[in-house]
Amino acid sequence: MIGLRLPRRATLGAFVLALAAAGCGAEDEAPVASWTAAWGTTMQGADSPFPDTTPRSFSDETLRQRLVVTASGDRVRLRLSNLFGTQPLELAEVRVAKEASPFVSAPGTDRRVQFSGQPSASIPPASEAVSDGVDLAVSPGDRLLVSIYSAATSEPATWHPFSFTTHAVATGNQAASETLASPTNITSTYWLAGVDVESTEPQKVVVAFGDSITDGSTSTIDADKRYSDRLFARLQADPETRMIAVVNQGLGGNRLLRDNIGPSAVSRFERDVLGTPGVTHAIVLIGINDIGMPGFLGEAEKVTAAQMIDGLKSLADKARARGVKAFVGTLLPFEEAFPPYYTPEGEVLRQEVNAWIRGNTSYDGVIDFEAAVRDPEQPAKILASFDSGDHLHPNDAGHEAMANAVPLSIFNRAATR
Repeated sequence: MIGLRLPRRATLGAFVLALAAAGCGAEDEAPVASWTAAWGTTMQGADSPFPDTTPRSFSDETLRQRLVVTASGDRVRLRLSNLFGTQPLELAEVRVAKEASPFVSAPGTDRRVQFSGQPSASIPPASEAVSDGVDLAVSPGDRLLVSIYSAATSEPATWHPFSFTTHAVATGNQAASETLASPTNITSTYWLAGVDVESTEPQKVVVAFGDSITDGSTSTIDADKRYSDRLFARLQADPETRMIAVVNQGLGGNRLLRDNIGPSAVSRFERDVLGTPGVTHAIVLIGINDIGMPGFLGEAEKVTAAQMIDGLKSLADKARARGVKAFVGTLLPFEEAFPPYYTPEGEVLRQEVNAWIRGNTSYDGVIDFEAAVRDPEQPAKILASFDSGDHLHPNDAGHEAMANAVPLSIFNRAATR
């Protein structure tokens, strides 16, 4: 060993033994397990301005919710929310299992979920609860069932209106049943805010943060066609990015600056992005509702480009302060969307904000979603083959184009600039 000097009074044998002992200690040190988000969704209150969309209560009913995990681990835990509740949320039984087929648990995978060692959950108003860890090994892409039995009548409060996944409700306590008897279908998520996995393997988490476009509006239900789903598929296809989980924290109708449909983006970013266990990256795509909704809500709701830019900057500042790499997306075209949602004045505002986005130095990089889906002949419009028909939301092909616009290299280096 060149340059290594033995202590004067030490024998060679003693020195070799000391080196061997030190080496064994390093090798025998057990890797540290940590919790990483593998799925999540944004919760909002009971108020909903969407037609025919209101939350419901549950009484002596089992709610079985379906999801896809995007990270691997040997154990799972659930995050349940009563964030918008005014009364304690009493859940008599909670279970998790792998899904063999829609709503059917895979044999041998059903597990009861406990909370601080208790077989039921009692969540105070305006609070969230994290379950104990459950021994259940999962891999990216596994489908899980979370079954919740509400014996007492619950308050219609904390939910996510549009999950783009079909869930089921059945009478009585069927939480442990492999199949549900006489279920009815719903497409909203209740109480279940997140699923985490525990693993010793290092994993990254990217949070897709935004409004209905990120949420997946007009994508095909149960088809995993949202841009975040397609991004996850791309990450899984590349051996260098397979250890990156994707969590969707989009919320239909959400605005950057104002509360209306759920808390504003600037007020929920801390919880929904930076509060996501293991988060390393965020993709921010929000602001089009700040531009369009004043057409329905009135002049007092109008915002300026400067105000929107300040709001977007504040998100980047929060992310940087927490060591999270944040990327901002350009706002999609929306000409002809829901008159009076679209206006020529609003288009000017969108262009001003996009100009700042493309040239900004606040974020770690820019994802040009607009360029990915716009019509090159009519750039104020979504390309017809990517348009869901409402001229605001992309269809499945449009979501695919958005996912393809995300360079996977951003997850492997400090910045794109």
